[in-house]
Amino acid sequence: MSDNERRSAINVLVVATSPDIKAEGIAAAVRARLDMDLVGQRVLSVAEMEILRSLPAFPQCALVLVGPPATTNELAERWLADRGDLVVLHVELVADIVRIAGIALRDPGLSSLLSALRELVRRVGTQPQQRVSRIRLSSKGNATPPERVLLRRPLLEAAIQWLHRRLRSAVDRVSDPDGDMSLLALTRAALLRSLDASAEQGWSDVPSELAEADDEALGRARAEAGATREPLAVAGQVFELDPVEFRMLVLGLAPELDHRYQRCLGFLLDEMGRRVGTLGLYAALLGAPARVRGELAQAGALARWRVFDGSPGRAWTADEPLRLDPFLAEWLLGDEAALAHDPRVRRAMRLVPWPGAALLEERAERARATDLVGKLTGDGGAPWLLLGGEDPDGWRALVELGAALGQTELIRVSLARFSGIDALDVEECARRIGRMARLTRAPLVLDLAYRESAEVEDEGLRLFLGTLHRTACRAGVICVDAARTIRLLGSAPYEMMDEAALPRAARVSVVRAAATGAGAYITEEAAERIAAQYPLHVGTFEHAMHLAQGRPIDFDADDPRLLRFTAACRQVAGEGISHLAERIEPVFTLDDVVLPPDRKRQLIEIVDNVRLAPYVLDEWKFGAQLPYGRGVAALFFGPSGTGKTMAAMGVARRLGIQMLRFDLSRVVSKYIGDTEKNIDRVFTDAQRSGSAILIDEADALLGKRSEVKDAHDRYANIEVAYLLQRMEAYQGLAILTTNLRQNLDPAFVRRLRFIVDFPRPDVEAREKIWRHCLPPGSHALDDAAFHQLARRIDLTGGHIRQITLRAAFIAAAAGRQIGLEHVAHATRAELAKLGMPPVEIDDGCVRRAA
Repeated sequence: MSDNERRSAINVLVVATSPDIKAEGIAAAVRARLDMDLVGQRVLSVAEMEILRSLPAFPQCALVLVGPPATTNELAERWLADRGDLVVLHVELVADIVRIAGIALRDPGLSSLLSALRELVRRVGTQPQQRVSRIRLSSKGNATPPERVLLRRPLLEAAIQWLHRRLRSAVDRVSDPDGDMSLLALTRAALLRSLDASAEQGWSDVPSELAEADDEALGRARAEAGATREPLAVAGQVFELDPVEFRMLVLGLAPELDHRYQRCLGFLLDEMGRRVGTLGLYAALLGAPARVRGELAQAGALARWRVFDGSPGRAWTADEPLRLDPFLAEWLLGDEAALAHDPRVRRAMRLVPWPGAALLEERAERARATDLVGKLTGDGGAPWLLLGGEDPDGWRALVELGAALGQTELIRVSLARFSGIDALDVEECARRIGRMARLTRAPLVLDLAYRESAEVEDEGLRLFLGTLHRTACRAGVICVDAARTIRLLGSAPYEMMDEAALPRAARVSVVRAAATGAGAYITEEAAERIAAQYPLHVGTFEHAMHLAQGRPIDFDADDPRLLRFTAACRQVAGEGISHLAERIEPVFTLDDVVLPPDRKRQLIEIVDNVRLAPYVLDEWKFGAQLPYGRGVAALFFGPSGTGKTMAAMGVARRLGIQMLRFDLSRVVSKYIGDTEKNIDRVFTDAQRSGSAILIDEADALLGKRSEVKDAHDRYANIEVAYLLQRMEAYQGLAILTTNLRQNLDPAFVRRLRFIVDFPRPDVEAREKIWRHCLPPGSHALDDAAFHQLARRIDLTGGHIRQITLRAAFIAAAAGRQIGLEHVAHATRAELAKLGMPPVEIDDGCVRRAA
């Protein structure tokens, strides 16, 4: 280096957020370079960074920050803003590949790191984002100097040495000092000599004793690396490569290691524009080409594991380029995530974690998650683990938690994505996913529980699972229909786990964790109530937690944060409800319902039956005695306007749930079978969202089954029978209302747990209704007026509400409060609408009584 270059050496500060031997190694490497001066001649602490203020602007200054990004980012931003001439290099400790500004380095030593730093200084811009870069170093083996941690790959080093000597020997054998060959020009004499040579002689045969010694040295290095996780050794073990196949793999790696090897291959092929060898060339380098090709064809491991790029199932010709699969090459050279970047793999993978693992906090759940992932990564037991039951979200959260506890990446595959994919693509995808699972030893989980997966053709799934099984990898399958999954696996051995992924106690713990994450204090009783009220899975509870965190808080409520979390649960539960039912948010309370005391007690009893169902049915074991569903069905009957729908809303409001009202115009279809499908969809939506079902005017749908006289009667009876069956299997609250109880089918009445009669209101009840329908401050009526209205107007609550609403608009138009004259006018109009004679209301009598 010249004196001018030495005088322009940059000042380098190496700062570590905590003591780390890698930082010491970086500092030592800086001290050894002539183009850099290490400030302080040692690693500095964060507190010593103030020395930056005293350093001159020339020569330029560079800062190397060693530590986690969460700590170093803030430091870098502050000093980039303070000094416009500063460049910053973040050093993050992660896996064993180095990335500098997004570029993967083949030789991740400290020389590469410092060269990148020098290049950053050379091309520095004027904006802070142009003066910062990041690299990643291995965090493994803190007792080993950084350069040894990054470069210590004995088998790869031995492979490079073998490759170097083999190519050099081959090139030396071709070279002719008499000028017989000059790159692309081959003389006649040289061609004749090559034809006169023995057909069995190859480039690797001279000198044969050296070639054999090299092969033995490579074999010893491979044997010594057998117990390590060095990628090249793992690939040899997983692919079960014999010595010839392994050396073929090393030859295929040559163009990826050094551009000089590319030039050697071009020279040996007599075509300098080529940078990748051919099957014929590689076979000649390994010995007699015909013999080598025969051994490769007989073993077949290279083709079976897609080691070389090319169309699946097609044989390689001797003269076509034999290129190593690029994603496998990246992985062999240290990029642990390279195999997952293959587009043929990513098309089936879920790249983001499944939700819910963060809410599993109990020791039992963590132990089960660890055991579950242990079965997926262990060597014993069946290769297929079926995770069945009705809670696929629970299994997803458990495997995510187990992978996080084991600090391993999870391979998630959604089998629902194979719909419409060509069979060859399905097979290729399965082979590459199996290869990735075997090489990385990451737990593999196949998700067959999505609703869309039912649309996937079984033949494609059978092909995928069969191909994956032939790779001898282990996998878990999350499924709802276990019988179908077993049929698709065929004769492959499996272990079945069909118990509940998360028991009831775990679900309560999930609710408690989600509420706490949303900032709400929640009691055990409230957590149990929410867990029973909203049949959400662990992933959707996490979604509700995040939704609640972004909602405003109503500080006027009794428990605003818990109310916010409950509202978020209700909103999440209602997502995806079909258009076949009308969603109703209950606005009335049970206090708004005017009924005789015994009827009011029945409504409270309905609430208790729903609220205490888990306690009575599960803990007291009454659920084992129920032949059908665990739901509560109630019938409200009585004249129109007596408060049946209002009472249904009051019950739902007391339970804190929403209602789904059957829209008969949408549910009932003229097409055979569609009505049953629509009924099932409404009940499924209600079950999934934790909603109550309201069937208004139930006699229209559940009338008595008639004598079958034609096809229409037969199918009408089938629809009624199906609704009866679906009601029995339903596990929630269903409320039916009708004006004519006698019109209901007796078979349906037998299945009702509650039948509540809503009578016409008497005088006392009517007065309560009048007072409730006229809010305070809206009227000028006194007690005498309310007494007179209750005695003279014999109407139900629904008609009274219509009268008060009409009177309110009349009074508002006149610019006054509601008076008795406004009520009298509205009453006459309502009675005329009903075809009833008018009723006189004595306004003067009321005034005299007052």
